[in-house]
Amino acid sequence: MEKSLPPKSKKTYSAVLVLCVLLAVTIFTCETKKPVVSDTEPPPAKPVSGPVQAGPVTNEPGAPLVEMVLVSGGTFNMGTPRPRTGFEGEGIVWPRHTVTLRDFYMGKYEITQGLYYDVTRMNPSENNKNPDNPARDGWRTLPVEYITWYDAIIFCNKLSVRENLTPAYSLKDSVDTEEWGEPPTRRSSAWEAMKVDMKANGYRLPTEAEWEYSARGGAESKGYIYSGSNTIGDVAWYTGINADKTAGAVHGVGKKQPNEIGLHDMSGNVMEWCWDWEGNYPSAAQDNPLGPASGTHRVIRGGSWSTRHTFCMSLSRQSNLPHYTGINLGLRVARSK
Repeated sequence: MEKSLPPKSKKTYSAVLVLCVLLAVTIFTCETKKPVVSDTEPPPAKPVSGPVQAGPVTNEPGAPLVEMVLVSGGTFNMGTPRPRTGFEGEGIVWPRHTVTLRDFYMGKYEITQGLYYDVTRMNPSENNKNPDNPARDGWRTLPVEYITWYDAIIFCNKLSVRENLTPAYSLKDSVDTEEWGEPPTRRSSAWEAMKVDMKANGYRLPTEAEWEYSARGGAESKGYIYSGSNTIGDVAWYTGINADKTAGAVHGVGKKQPNEIGLHDMSGNVMEWCWDWEGNYPSAAQDNPLGPASGTHRVIRGGSWSTRHTFCMSLSRQSNLPHYTGINLGLRVARSK
């Protein structure tokens, strides 16, 4: 005959049974309330906490986050002999003048959204969908854009500090970007006094001379119209029809063939800020020029996915106010050797 449980055992059994039921209900509720993450979820736009991850290129622990190319110095003829017609808005550097540059390093790729986010915990970019990689984190290999010249300067110093390098930029005698305050949204005489130390080993924007020399292939130049080819579709994403039949679309960095010294996307994809104020250079020969001492607009180079082919020429130049932003404007970094 089946024995019945004593009163105390019955109470214990009932309590355990209730706890099991409650646990099952809790698990079911949690499972049904799990958020659904879209494969096209955009990157965070505000500072968040959490571990910092590597950039688009896998690096060994402690390795630099930016792949740099050593550009051997040399002498070249910068700009054109005279203003050119038929390319309205092309902004060719004039007059042609002889420039001699020392060795320096140039970023192999444009700075990506992933790296910019890792360093600043911000991603201001408007283009978050990668046509080459529709996965959730596909945005990481797109070039960062919608940044001002001031944002680019701040990024350079932050990246230098992260890699234990000497920051190249100082404002109010300080290299600490936290002491600079918020970057201005209009003209600022204080921020226009930004100084660069070309002897520092930290990251910085290339000078316009360094940019043009690199885009044209440096000492290995073959005299191409665009950076690496006379056929724009080989090296640039621009507003025309590209090889993949898409027009006017930003793409992940490094998808087009590099130029003579291994640099990608110096024509097209996104335009790139340079250090220099816009202005005509003197006709006399120059060594390692930093551009005019003052001005209103900072130089922009390279053309973009939304510009026509003439702006993607290695000799083409544009400019804008340093607090300007655009969905086709990013940066590439350089370093002094």
